[in-house]
Amino acid sequence: MNLNISAEKYMIFEINKNVTKDNRPYLRVVLTDKEGGQHNGIMFDSNKLEFDPEKGDVVAVDAVVQNYNGQLQLKISNMKKLENESRIDFLPKTKYNIQDMVTEIKTILDSEIKDSNIKKLVNLFFGDSKTLKLFKYMPAAKNIHHAYVGGLLEHTLSVVKLAVKMADYYSAYVNKDLLLVGALFHDVGKIFELNAEKGFDYTDQGKLIGHLLLGIELVNGYISEIEQFPSEYKYIIGHMIASHHGLLEFGSPKKPKTVEALILHFIDDMDAKINTFNTIFGKEDIDSGWSSYDRLLERQLYKHY
Repeated sequence: MNLNISAEKYMIFEINKNVTKDNRPYLRVVLTDKEGGQHNGIMFDSNKLEFDPEKGDVVAVDAVVQNYNGQLQLKISNMKKLENESRIDFLPKTKYNIQDMVTEIKTILDSEIKDSNIKKLVNLFFGDSKTLKLFKYMPAAKNIHHAYVGGLLEHTLSVVKLAVKMADYYSAYVNKDLLLVGALFHDVGKIFELNAEKGFDYTDQGKLIGHLLLGIELVNGYISEIEQFPSEYKYIIGHMIASHHGLLEFGSPKKPKTVEALILHFIDDMDAKINTFNTIFGKEDIDSGWSSYDRLLERQLYKHY
């Protein structure tokens, strides 16, 4: 049985405008609600709308909820743009407390890092209020892993905690201080690569340069403020950021060439993939059993816990 909804509030998270074979305009949208849920929607004859809908618009929606190819979809009859709503209320968010995560990551780094120059580098970052604000609220990706407000911080905290364990296990081969600062900064360029104001999208900087180079540029700016910062450390840290995707075809200009860079690549990839698995299970509401086929991962996923 179909369910009617009237004047329900959503934000347009994604939008695709197209025309049918008989040249009628229509919209496909992904809408987000205040609980973080995402809803696929379609609207035919969209030229009857009183406004030109865009990504990031908050709208009141009239629609019928239908089952389409085994998935729920909103067949939209009308949308009205709402001017006085906060977009951030409609963005998906981390389930963890943001300030608690900031405190935890800073506490770990303060207690584990011993090198005075690397401590200064970390303190410059946490003392940069404008940059830290972006770091706290930015997603880690547009739509792959940790794609929600606070996702970058959540992912970075997880990678830092994994780095501590790996550095302790491989203590004979690893410079723990360098691995930890690499874990902190590996994705920091995403604060400039992504824009969360109207839903998640790439900035011009992100499209032109990307978060690896943007991150190195930010870190080198901090390093320039530290007298006699070891040049070898500067290039090792830069290398970890540049190589953490692991392979040239995945966007890294260099493959990992230090033990720290190799470890960082694997723990970053592992944390991102596990989050992706759990996100797919959540979106498909799977308690146990198989997911649908995921084109990005090129496989179905099995949940047994």
